Amino acid sequence: MKLKNSMMLGITALTLGTGVALLQGSTTASAHIWNDGTPSAVHGTWRTHSIYVKAIEMRNHATFKATAHTVSFSYNASSRVKLRDTYWRKTGAHSYTIHGAWSRDDGCDHRITAKKISKNHIRLYFDGRTITKSSGLPNSFYR
Repeated sequence: MKLKNSMMLGITALTLGTGVALLQGSTTASAHIWNDGTPSAVHGTWRTHSIYVKAIEMRNHATFKATAHTVSFSYNASSRVKLRDTYWRKTGAHSYTIHGAWSRDDGCDHRITAKKISKNHIRLYFDGRTITKSSGLPNSFYR
């Protein structure tokens, strides 16, 4: 009788332990992976369509250039943003966030988000804002 009670107690404990483990489920690590450099999907030189700027009385376009460890953006000679020592992560199906140090801002970390619309078309955002907002240029860049 004592053996039977001990076995029943053991089986009950084992069953309860297994049931609790199944109810908890498995936990997975959801750490975001940061990659060194820039994503190859946005490498190359991209530019907006030219528009006529009345203030300077000439046509102008914005340019975005991404190489292995540097990204730069400019829409005139004095507005260049160049991020060095970049690292990135994928934030969506065709969206990438690129971080890097901007030397004009004492090496502070800034981010550019690139959303790839198609093979030859991207949209860019600088620190969460449309990258061409203050220039009047469109935010669509083409190869």
